[in-house]
Amino acid sequence: MVRLQHPALDGAAGQQNLVVATPAGDKRGAAEAVGRLLGLREPPTAVFAEQDEVAVAVIWTLRATGIEVPGQMSVVGFDDQPVAQWFDLTTVAQSPSRIGREAGELALSLIDDPGADRERHLVLPTHVIPRTTTAPPPAPRPEPQLPPD
Repeated sequence: MVRLQHPALDGAAGQQNLVVATPAGDKRGAAEAVGRLLGLREPPTAVFAEQDEVAVAVIWTLRATGIEVPGQMSVVGFDDQPVAQWFDLTTVAQSPSRIGREAGELALSLIDDPGADRERHLVLPTHVIPRTTTAPPPAPRPEPQLPPD
């Protein structure tokens, strides 16, 4: 599953509508998820997709509905797959080789020492690769004023 997420999740525990799930690689599902986010009373100004491929589907959907990326909505993907560079997508990158190396070392430590901590977790570094799908949020539109009587 992939989640499209509102970037400002302050107090999100009671706001489950800010996280929208869709199967990976499902362009139609991504379009429906974007529709749900855009239908919110206060739609987000940015979307974070857990995979670059889904982020591209989000961009396609937004542009097909006349929403400018990044002018009206920013989009960020994850993994820095080749598609991210092709679409000039802002993405979060990680090192697959380091992940593999660390996983192998953890597995070997469990093999060598059956009493080793099986719940051990590692947090590996990531970094953002800024490209052309993100920008500061647009300025809020002023509320319409009624003419004086």
